[in-house]
Amino acid sequence: HDVQDKSRNQIYKSLTLDEAVSQCVQFFIAGFDTVSSTISNAAYLLALHPDIQNRAFETVRDVLQETEGEVTYEALQDMNYLDNVVSETLRLYPSFSRLERVTEAEFKLGNTGVVLPKGTALIIPVYAIHRDPKLYLDPDKFDPDRFLPEERTKRDLYAYMPFGSGPRGCIGRRFGLMQVKTCLIYILANFTIHRCPETKVPLEFRLGPGPLAVKPQTLRFEERTDKISLK
Repeated sequence: HDVQDKSRNQIYKSLTLDEAVSQCVQFFIAGFDTVSSTISNAAYLLALHPDIQNRAFETVRDVLQETEGEVTYEALQDMNYLDNVVSETLRLYPSFSRLERVTEAEFKLGNTGVVLPKGTALIIPVYAIHRDPKLYLDPDKFDPDRFLPEERTKRDLYAYMPFGSGPRGCIGRRFGLMQVKTCLIYILANFTIHRCPETKVPLEFRLGPGPLAVKPQTLRFEERTDKISLK
C-alpha cells in the first residue's frame, strides 16, 4: 500500500501482509546454506587456532555467568569478541565471493576519467577485496582483533562487504548473525574443537555458481569437562 506524507510531499510504500510473510520465509530459505557454512567455517578456524578458541570460550562463559546461563538478546550483544570471530570468518570466507549490480544512472569513477553508462553490469569481487593486502595487513591470517572498534574505523566502509552494502544489502543480516552466534555459543559451551589427521588445510571449495561452498570437512569435537550450563 502507498502512504503519502503530505508535509514532506513523499510517498512511502508499505508491505501487504502476504509480502511481509513472504519476506520472513525468505529469511529462513536464503539463510540456510549461508548460516550453516559460516558456522562450519568458524569451527574450522577455531580448531586451527586454539588460543582464539579459548578466548572466545572465556567471553561466552563470562557473559553467561551474568545471565545465569540464559542466552538472551542482550547477552548476544555483549559477546564482542565472539562477534569479532564471526566477522573475521566472514572476511576470509564470505558467503558469496562476488556481488552483481547494474548502474541505475551514469556514474563517474572518481578522478579516473572512467564513466559508467546507465545500465552497466558490474561485478564486485568481495573475496578479493577481503584479502587485499592494501586493506588488510597479512590478509590470509585469521585475526579477530581486526574488528576491534578502533581497527574498524581505519578501513574504508566498502573494504568489508559479506552482506553487500547500500539499499540492496542483505535484509536478513542481523537475523543471520544472531543464528551463527547462538549456534557457536552452544558449541563452545559444550565442546572443544580440534583439528585431526583428516582435517584438510587449507579449505577446498566446490566450483559453481551460488554461495561459496566448502567441500566436506572433518573436525574432532571433545566434550568439555568445564561445560557452561545453559538454559
